[in-house]
Amino acid sequence: MTTADVSGRFAPVTGRSPDFGYTASAIWLRFTVINDSPSIDEWRLLFRDNFLPVFEVYMLGSDGSVMTLTQLASDSPFAARPLASPTLAVPFGLPTGTSATFYIRYASGGSSQVSWSIESESSFSALAERTTAKNFIYYGMMLILILIALFAFMMTWKGIFIAYAGYTGSALLFLMHADGNGFKFLWPNLPHFNNYASVALGSGIILFGAAYAMIFLQTRRNHPVIDKLLGGVIVLTLGMLVASAFVDNQPIKKMLVLLAFVAISLFVIAGLVAARHRFKQVRFYILAWTGAVIASAIMTGRHWLGLEISEEVQFDSMRIVMVWDAGLMGLAIWDRFNQLRKARQAALEDSLSKTIHNLELNRRLRDLEVQFAIARELADRKGRQFADTIHDLNQPLHALRLDLGKFTNNPSADPQSLSGIEGTLVYLEGLIADHLEGAVEQVSAPQGAEETTAVEQLGVGEVLRAIHEMFVSDARDKGLRFRYVATSLQAQITPLVLMRIVTNLVANAIKYTDRGSILLGCRRQGKMLRVEVHDTGPGMTLDDFARASSRAVRLEQDGLAADGYGLGLSIAHSLAEVHGLALKIAPNRKGGAGFLLTIPRRMFLKSEDSLTDRKADTVD
Repeated sequence: MTTADVSGRFAPVTGRSPDFGYTASAIWLRFTVINDSPSIDEWRLLFRDNFLPVFEVYMLGSDGSVMTLTQLASDSPFAARPLASPTLAVPFGLPTGTSATFYIRYASGGSSQVSWSIESESSFSALAERTTAKNFIYYGMMLILILIALFAFMMTWKGIFIAYAGYTGSALLFLMHADGNGFKFLWPNLPHFNNYASVALGSGIILFGAAYAMIFLQTRRNHPVIDKLLGGVIVLTLGMLVASAFVDNQPIKKMLVLLAFVAISLFVIAGLVAARHRFKQVRFYILAWTGAVIASAIMTGRHWLGLEISEEVQFDSMRIVMVWDAGLMGLAIWDRFNQLRKARQAALEDSLSKTIHNLELNRRLRDLEVQFAIARELADRKGRQFADTIHDLNQPLHALRLDLGKFTNNPSADPQSLSGIEGTLVYLEGLIADHLEGAVEQVSAPQGAEETTAVEQLGVGEVLRAIHEMFVSDARDKGLRFRYVATSLQAQITPLVLMRIVTNLVANAIKYTDRGSILLGCRRQGKMLRVEVHDTGPGMTLDDFARASSRAVRLEQDGLAADGYGLGLSIAHSLAEVHGLALKIAPNRKGGAGFLLTIPRRMFLKSEDSLTDRKADTVD
């Protein structure tokens, strides 16, 4: 249609500015102006829109002639504009006192609302300078925040900084597009993209904002329901973005305005939910998105509710809010990391305190374990002591019962039997006094320490004779000969120690010998005295002797186990080691076993001549 076609089809515009909603139709505007300025005849027709797919301006003079001021189409580059202004501006001349009628034909890719004014050259220049300064101050602030976020990402590799930089960058580019500076400086030869840029950049604000909210609030872990809602916003936005490549963008632009408001409101709600439990971590986040809700509400009210809000007010509010929003979001990230740092510090201090406490508990536990080991060792030693005592008491008590039985049944028995009974009683009394009455003192002594019984002057022959008398009845009852070779040597050794060692050797010899004889006596060996016990039993190898000398080991000879506790050789061997004696098995025996107890020369009290010259009888 031409100006002639539409001449009689106009109707007055209602409201402060023309607004026909979202429509694909081309719209004609007509107005008449009179120049009553005394000195200005050059003017600018200024529209606040950065781009319109169809923008044509015609001026009718008083003589009815039509002048075409501009004709811009959807494929017109930025250089096709009559003035290099980010927003649409058309120059025209009108002498003082004359009038002109203007026809404007335009079509919008989004809302059809337009705001325009007529400016002089000076007022247009002043407005352009003021707007440029305001815009670039805003751009600089936003760019600084983006660079800081990218630097932080390179230093930390935290995804939240990419989400923040993406959101801030989308907001910056969206407003640069709205201001017209995107088309002027960034893509001046891409008019089709310029018409589509609000869809792409507006979607970026929603997508990166949702990602920022999910990462910052950790919704997947803390708020799964909100996480699903935010995921739904992302999916819906991506769906609309894809659809914009195939369908008309105008309704999608309108839907994105509403979706942005819903999404930002959800961001705020998510922050409020999180604030119930962790307010300090999300306080700046809530303030940031609250400002964004205000700007989004202004845009939604203008595009959906038809509120008469000028584009300048709309975009100025967005500029202010976006700076506020981006600044507080960055502060929220810093605050969150600071809170996490404090939480980690508190956790480290708590962990250190717990570690110290655990170390103290472990120390106390180790002390208890050591004390328990000592207590168990004392108990074991006391148990071993009692076991040794029981073992040493067993055979003499048996012999004593036999002798007392014989003496009771035969009052006229040989007085020598009374001597044997007396010797056995003396041995048992000494053993009890040594083991039972002093048990507490001995158990508390260090393991392996020598017994504290006072060293006495020992008549070796007297001890051996008493042992012979103690066991001769047992040997006779078993059909064995028990022979003894005497000596007059004396030594510095506790009598009970020697008696215990030899008693265990003799008792074992009787137990393990079924026929033949047993020999007890002494033999001179250089400067040492050797007490020997020989038998005609099954014999014993060096390995058997080593094993039998261990604790609680009983050997089975000829398939028959002897009665007892298996402690005899172990007790004798241990006593010999503690008191500086040596107990060995006689080597090279053809039959039976022989045990050799060596008493060192240093323990002798008489001269070497005191030793009997009688050689010990050999065992046949």
